Amino acid sequence: FFFLMIRRPPRSTQSRSSAASDVYKRQRHGQSEYNKENRVGGDSDLTESGVKYAEMLNLFFQQEVRSGELKHFDKSSIRMFTSTLVRAVHTTSKIKLGVKPMSLKILDEINTGLCDGLTYDEIREKYPLVDKERKEDKLRYRYPRGESYLDIIHRIEPVIFEIERCRGPVIVVLFSLLLPPDCLP
Repeated sequence: FFFLMIRRPPRSTQSRSSAASDVYKRQRHGQSEYNKENRVGGDSDLTESGVKYAEMLNLFFQQEVRSGELKHFDKSSIRMFTSTLVRAVHTTSKIKLGVKPMSLKILDEINTGLCDGLTYDEIREKYPLVDKERKEDKLRYRYPRGESYLDIIHRIEPVIFEIERCRGPVIVVLFSLLLPPDCLP
């Protein structure tokens, strides 16, 4: 999953307030080994397909620098944040913009506790109450020895403030369990 926030530079023909609108782009990350096996959590690497996807992200961003939304910015103003998970670090290593990604543990996906590394079928079999209670209230449900989505909301708040302070383009590489697609504009 990547999330790109771009602040457009003011143009002389526009007022500052109308020119400062942000552009948001989002896309699901490339496939990881655990995605392929339908497992939750873990720190698996990208599959061959996931690596190809990360390379396509690089091509996308290169195009954006040449003729898209990023062409208005000096490359030195671009910030890139990612989680510390292998698949996220591997994805950002493929994006060649001359920007060193900032890996933050705070951006890691949900801690699934005792269910880490299990498939959804294994969770239903081994922990039937987990499956039932999670379906009843996904937002507040906390995995045994893990986190809830509410925990994540509190965990990532400082990074959201940091992103808001950035004046240039921001690329955030993380995963759909952390920022579901419907939570972004």
